[in-house]
Amino acid sequence: MDLLARLVSIDSANSSMGGPGEADLAAEIASFGHSHGLVVATDEVLPDRSNVSLTLPGTTGTHAGRRLLFDLHLDTVPHIGIPNATVPRIDGDRMWGRGTCDTKGALAAALVAVGRLAREVAERDGEVMLLFTVDEEYLKRGVAHAVAGGLNATAAIVGEPTSLRPIVAHKGAVRFRIVTHGRAAHTSKPENGDNAIHQMVEVIDWLRERGEPALSMRGHPRLTPPTFTIGTISGGVGVNIVPDRCVIDIDRRTLPTEDPAAVLAEIDGWLADLMRARPGVKATREDPYISERGLDGPVDGSLVVAVQSAVAKVTGGSVDATPDGVPYGTDATHLWGLAGIPTVVIGPGDIAQAHTIDEWVDLNDVRQCTEVYYEVMRSFVQGEWS
Repeated sequence: MDLLARLVSIDSANSSMGGPGEADLAAEIASFGHSHGLVVATDEVLPDRSNVSLTLPGTTGTHAGRRLLFDLHLDTVPHIGIPNATVPRIDGDRMWGRGTCDTKGALAAALVAVGRLAREVAERDGEVMLLFTVDEEYLKRGVAHAVAGGLNATAAIVGEPTSLRPIVAHKGAVRFRIVTHGRAAHTSKPENGDNAIHQMVEVIDWLRERGEPALSMRGHPRLTPPTFTIGTISGGVGVNIVPDRCVIDIDRRTLPTEDPAAVLAEIDGWLADLMRARPGVKATREDPYISERGLDGPVDGSLVVAVQSAVAKVTGGSVDATPDGVPYGTDATHLWGLAGIPTVVIGPGDIAQAHTIDEWVDLNDVRQCTEVYYEVMRSFVQGEWS
């Protein structure tokens, strides 16, 4: 667990969210790769923010084109106001600290596993690449950059906290703003203005009345129905001024079967209906700043079977290895949704602990995940699946 503690002690909170960024952790990862004889590469995504890859090459003559990819993100969410968040603390079988669960436990497990593979398996029919991405917690620009650059693989594992259960489906997300447009006036004569906040109240009520029942009827075999959440609202510049503008941010979690363009068209239709019914409402939707499809992989593909076998072998059946779905999103939206790479999400820890003020990970989970990752790597490079 020394490696995990070292990773946690390096503050890698996303710089787009007020943190110092991933550079120091990326340097630590690169140093690990050099010291273990791996091929190290960096790829700048944003100024001072680079993806790092560590590759253990294949050694046999038949390995051309075979690559097992592990996608792991470097960044964490911020920890402003949380004392000693990057000082790892162990008590019993738990380690506390920012990123222990999301997702430095998976980072440590993958690093230890590939180091062991390099030592113990000399003949390798295929390569293993660990890709450490920036900006997963904000806009996923790290994995988007890698995919746009032609990233390919036979199969991919995304390291996220799943309590070691293989995840083959998760939701996507479309995030956007709706703006209402009013007219400013002095509040001593509010009738001279047009209150944009009052308009937004009508927008919110209308969208909830139509959206929530409609979405609750949509299903998926491994996922809960899609959701519609108003996450922020802002409007007005002073208490004595009728507000001429109000803005809400909407997080629309989508099923993998939902097309983001169709989701936005549905919202536009609801807004158009409202403005026809209530001509005093003037609302516009801005272009989405996040538009990601979900993951919807097969439950019986060779990667899934290999992961299930590894989980069963390592845990002795104590973990349910039935492929499942989760409501949150991961880098798999790009690996599977855009690059077409068969992808499974699996890692140590419970998502309920991620981003919390007292984030922790079960160290037994990390140990078992290390073995699971190793078994999947070993079986791949020894040609047991493809």
